[in-house]
Amino acid sequence: MKKLLLFIVLLLFLGYVPVKAQTDVHFSQYMFNEVTFNPASVEISNTINASMVARQQWVGFDDAPSTQILNASTYIQDIYGGVGINIVNDKAGYENFLIARAFYAYPIQTGVLSTVTLGLGAGIINRTLDGSNLEYAVGHDPLAFYHKESFLKPDFNFGAEYVDPNLTVGFAITHLHYKSSREATIEYPPMHYYLYGKYRFIDVFDRVDIEPFLLFKSSWYITQFDINVIGYYDDMLWTGFSYRLGDAISAMVGYQITHYLSAGYAYDYAIGTSRGYSGGTHEIMIQTTFEGFNRTRVTPQTPRIFN
Repeated sequence: MKKLLLFIVLLLFLGYVPVKAQTDVHFSQYMFNEVTFNPASVEISNTINASMVARQQWVGFDDAPSTQILNASTYIQDIYGGVGINIVNDKAGYENFLIARAFYAYPIQTGVLSTVTLGLGAGIINRTLDGSNLEYAVGHDPLAFYHKESFLKPDFNFGAEYVDPNLTVGFAITHLHYKSSREATIEYPPMHYYLYGKYRFIDVFDRVDIEPFLLFKSSWYITQFDINVIGYYDDMLWTGFSYRLGDAISAMVGYQITHYLSAGYAYDYAIGTSRGYSGGTHEIMIQTTFEGFNRTRVTPQTPRIFN
């Protein structure tokens, strides 16, 4: 009961947060890919888990945003922790944004079936701007970009996640050593904060579980709030809906094709300023699972769909 009350308090808190647009990349099937922004979100089991997400935003617009994400992680008993990589490639107009990070997650047992995991990621961030295609209102601006410019910087993120069989609560910070959104530049992306929670209601109907998911992300100056509800049938088929406040409504569906392979699809319908001008946003996700490196079987303590 206390865990359910914690989830409700999180919902009430997030409901009062003012919301605007977000500068970090966003995608609809984040509830299966929290490790993209939180290095602590690693499954504690004897498996190697990988996922790929391809997102085409605002179909119908020229040079509309296009995003590709690759995540891979596993738990290794010999080092008592999870390791992995995530790569994010995001292109919008004449700007390209690439992140490549490796991460380590350290689990701390807090109960029979509960853990708190701390994670740290480190890598590089590369931002490229093709200034040769830009038009300026004032010619010969000394601060303008007239050629293709590329900026390579180190990048770090940190996260923590509490998990038991039904409840997950996580917190993460990306671009740790950079600036606020108001002070960010093409070279220095803004620091972002993530807070999320989900609670799995088991057997709400015959062989049907219901899981609401709340996601709050902010650079303090710019903030966004998502609420999502997914229904799972027999852990084989799932469908759900998301609402990104002031931006879009998403519908999702997924299927466990084999024990090792699953796929998901999401469609976003814009309700913000782009409403009526685009054909929506399409997102495809592929997930796969393999046997891990551990010599003995590890009892999963972060049960997730698609295991």
